[in-house]
Amino acid sequence: MKQLREQRQQFYLVVYTQTDAQTGNYYCGSGLDLGLNEAGIEEGRKLARRFKKNPLKIKRIIASPELRSIQMADVMHDEIKAKLSLVRDFADQFLGDLEGKPMPKPNGHGALAVEDPVADPPRGESADAFSARVNNGLVKILQEPGVLLLVTHPRVARAVYKMIGIGSEVITPGILYAIDIPAGEGIAHAREI
Repeated sequence: MKQLREQRQQFYLVVYTQTDAQTGNYYCGSGLDLGLNEAGIEEGRKLARRFKKNPLKIKRIIASPELRSIQMADVMHDEIKAKLSLVRDFADQFLGDLEGKPMPKPNGHGALAVEDPVADPPRGESADAFSARVNNGLVKILQEPGVLLLVTHPRVARAVYKMIGIGSEVITPGILYAIDIPAGEGIAHAREI
């Protein structure tokens, strides 16, 4: 990340909206390719219409290759007409034996804590391998010119936040965040749009 701090960076980030895994409260990593449910698609459309009014021109939408991210990116694309790319580096963590199993409840407000209770899932992708993959993807996309939108998973968003130094923030699905990474030693920050 150090080489990226030579100039100010800005991008947008959104975690896809509602899936049956979220409402059913079970683990869903890259091993379960679930799509958005009907409520999630409608929430995504509302977000896209609201963001369309933003004066900044998104040049590119980056999404992970799982269906739920693709659907959210497609809904955003319908409104803002940016180039859409799938990037494997932003795929969700493979949770191995935990895929499809019940998980602890969120914090009661719908928000997801930055710390994920899954570190190294049995027969899954290690936290170190997952973090390295996401970091490589982030470095690549931030070297490209133009404003971009990253449509991704809660675990990927948390990894991105940690990498840029704002790991204590809460990430809420369906909320669009503007991420600013100042040049030099400044502190990165996220703000809701």
